[in-house]
Amino acid sequence: MSDANEVARGPWQSEYLALHDPVTSLPNRLLMMEFLAGALSSPQEGRRALAVFALDIDNFRQLNEMYGLASGDLILAETARRLRRCVRDNDLVARVGADEFILVATGLADSKAVDGLHRRLQAALSVPVALPSGAVAYPQADMGIALAPLDAHEPDSLIHCAELALNRAKEEGPGACCYFAADMNDEMAGRRTLEGDLRRAIVSDEFVLLFQPRCDARTLELLGVEALIRWDHPQLGRLAPDEFVPIAEKSGLVIPLGEWVLRKACDTISRLPELNVSVNVSVVQFRNGELVGTVESALRATSLPAHRLELEITESVLIENTDKALDILEGLKKLGVRLSMDDFGTGYSSLGYLRTFPFDALKIDRRFVGDLDQSKGALAIVQAILGLGRALGMQVVAEGVETESQLAVLKADSCDEVQGFYLGRPMTEEALRAYIAERRLAS
Repeated sequence: MSDANEVARGPWQSEYLALHDPVTSLPNRLLMMEFLAGALSSPQEGRRALAVFALDIDNFRQLNEMYGLASGDLILAETARRLRRCVRDNDLVARVGADEFILVATGLADSKAVDGLHRRLQAALSVPVALPSGAVAYPQADMGIALAPLDAHEPDSLIHCAELALNRAKEEGPGACCYFAADMNDEMAGRRTLEGDLRRAIVSDEFVLLFQPRCDARTLELLGVEALIRWDHPQLGRLAPDEFVPIAEKSGLVIPLGEWVLRKACDTISRLPELNVSVNVSVVQFRNGELVGTVESALRATSLPAHRLELEITESVLIENTDKALDILEGLKKLGVRLSMDDFGTGYSSLGYLRTFPFDALKIDRRFVGDLDQSKGALAIVQAILGLGRALGMQVVAEGVETESQLAVLKADSCDEVQGFYLGRPMTEEALRAYIAERRLAS
């Protein structure tokens, strides 16, 4: 079916347009399903392995925003061209979504051949794309692979398996690849159930906000707290954020959930005048475009002075659209809130962001702090971040402090604030009040 990827001419043009994507000239989902059904029913192909690759381009929406729709189309067309070059004439490549492609590879002898094709695809797609503006885009593709007849022998089921594998790959990070596994169906069903529970929980008020102390590294004076959400699930018990926040982000439920956290945190701390509070901002909240208004509304409703609120923002929210991110951050600064870059040191362009964006503080990622006792490399990174913070006039907060020796290192290197189990675990408002009272008595 090599001519399925070629531009049709003459009287067949209307039929061609009904079965092909106009941007890439690839077959669309309808033609791909016809091809796959034929391949699965062929007695010749039935004796050999057939592989379905589901691929999508990481951060394609953000690439569109950064470089424009014309450049986005160019990236899609170039991706299509590279995919076609990796397959044989009796294989098929289709565009089935905004940034999603399906590749059907027939006649593969064994798993070694499938792995070989995967490596060729990754190598082809990892090459940067030159854009008309002179900029260079660095798209990466996640992949999910399903095999017939091992995983399924019907077209719809096989595509479903490949897309489940793609979903797993997306969770593992840019450029990941996963084969379908039987437990993915159960996992997807569990997530759908949890998403339904999450919708109910927002209405039923099943969430709890805890507060973890942030202390002066030198004197250990309590300066503020970080607000941390937990979910008291009726059947599953108390759930940590990593068990439900990813689902909330994918479903959009993180927007009302984030608003609840922000307002609850501001309200609680407004009654504790000696403390500041930091609140994490989700990528989805930042993208939503309503963050400045949401923060302003929470401050007004709770009468919390803006300077006592700090928003913790990860580098990933900045990489998508620099100009838009700068507008949002400047809007937040006009309100008077503080801005902190969370998990500093884990991104590849943090230094550039520090020069561009109006941050007040850096938070050293807990992985570096946790290795301070054992790793000279971790110590060197922490010391470098502390030196950078001093040079830029920013406060530096170390999170994940769990031992006295870690605290001693951070104190010796003039870290500003520390946070972690050694200073105090996340606690309820009542426990926080008791914690404050106990420290007052001790002093």
